[in-house]
Amino acid sequence: MSLRGSAQWIAAILAGLGLACLVVRWNTRRQVVLGQDDTLWRITYQARFQATRAGAKLRVSIPSDTPSARVYRQDVLYTGLSAERLRSGRTMAREMLLVAAAPGQHTVTGRFDVHLSPAGRWKTAQADSALTPQERDEALRATAAYPLDNPAIQETLASLKEGLPAGAEPARRIFEFCSSQISAGGGDAPHDAVTAIRQRYASPLGRARAMVALCRAGKVPARLLTGFAVLEAERLELRFCVEARVGGRWVPYDPARALSGQLPHNFVPVRRDGAEVVRGTDIAALETSFHIARLPAGPGASRLGHGHWLGIFDLTRLPLEMHDLLAVVLLLPLGALVTAFFRTVVGLRTFGTFTPTLLALSFVYADLFTGLLTLGAVLAIGLTSRAWLDRLKLLLVPRLSVMLTLVVLSIVLLVSVLDYVGLTPSAQAVILPMVILTMMIERFYLTAEEDSPAFAAQLLGTTLIVGACCYGILRWEAVGRFVFAFPEVHLLTVAALILLGRYSGYRLNELWRFGDVARPKE
Repeated sequence: MSLRGSAQWIAAILAGLGLACLVVRWNTRRQVVLGQDDTLWRITYQARFQATRAGAKLRVSIPSDTPSARVYRQDVLYTGLSAERLRSGRTMAREMLLVAAAPGQHTVTGRFDVHLSPAGRWKTAQADSALTPQERDEALRATAAYPLDNPAIQETLASLKEGLPAGAEPARRIFEFCSSQISAGGGDAPHDAVTAIRQRYASPLGRARAMVALCRAGKVPARLLTGFAVLEAERLELRFCVEARVGGRWVPYDPARALSGQLPHNFVPVRRDGAEVVRGTDIAALETSFHIARLPAGPGASRLGHGHWLGIFDLTRLPLEMHDLLAVVLLLPLGALVTAFFRTVVGLRTFGTFTPTLLALSFVYADLFTGLLTLGAVLAIGLTSRAWLDRLKLLLVPRLSVMLTLVVLSIVLLVSVLDYVGLTPSAQAVILPMVILTMMIERFYLTAEEDSPAFAAQLLGTTLIVGACCYGILRWEAVGRFVFAFPEVHLLTVAALILLGRYSGYRLNELWRFGDVARPKE
């Protein structure tokens, strides 16, 4: 078989493989069918705080899974902070610890996509094995929130134990007392355990804390469970429940709603043994808010789940702030395909193979007018500087290094000038690839010397034309989203590049250049 035939077969195989993967993944995405009464939600945290010193810490509790709730995508956005993800393997409690590098104002935003299923479709990794001595001490210890020696707690516990069979767990009776004997109050009702027990009146948090205090006083390990209730009216409600160790496992109780044994399917746990979802040390003016929005069915909620290895190919599971960047990066092969088409089929020569694509990429993040203005000014300054440097008779590498330095200084100065006169909304007017500009200036000058300034200007013009076409591809958001969702489509791109690489026919510009030869003389 000839090399040409081999290339064609390889291109056909790659194209077929790409189409097969595309069809399979397309069907997989379409199979994201929610079960009956299943819903998808996005819980959003927003926290603003003032760090009073360097090293100030903010702890953000992260939602965890239950048999009826699964967090299938999450990301936390922050600036000026360093992060460390903390996890307790036995309780499956998850936290993110954010440390401020310097004092000042900081903002943190967390987004968590949750799949709710009343059918209880998932198994959780929470351990129901025997508690270690340290874990048992933690679930029985007295704290400022749970003063176990308080007379009100001790007297109430003694009355609840009256008539209780020997060896029976008092957790059930304590739960009935907190749910029926302590009246429900609003946000202004007592939140502490002692006042709730004394006055028989408390907020949901106060009733939950009362149950934890009574359980611990009765030697039943217990802890507060804080979470969100996702309501159908797109409302988010912070709820407080209790987990008591009964029969060798953690049993949930909700005194405010008289529920026990199983959490509601719309309850998403956030923190265990604490009431604050977001808290910190050495911070001031902490402001937090929580929001909920319903989501349509998406690939992240597929039956593969976030732990299946096939999820590697699902880029939509990545943090949201990476989506736009990766979508543009995945469009670069298409820019290379456009450049290869113009050079191979059309016959337009450019400064370098990837220069048009990289220039187009730099303009994606810039305002087009200010980008063109900056590019023109930098090229003018660079060419003038290159002519001056030629008189010094420098070696190649030092000359290019000097040119790179001048290009960087020119871009920074021009961006500052544009921002000063108000021609650009921000100081990041344009981020042009420094090395590409340096090499363009060097090649333009050498081409002008070896051939002619007119030919160098022609190459510069064709480079900008091809770059404009690449820019149109990179700015095509619909294509970017498609390639991001199905990156295997680039197998077709590779197949097209292989076919272009074997193209040996006429270039379009040759039909114009040699038109006189093809036409008969008059």
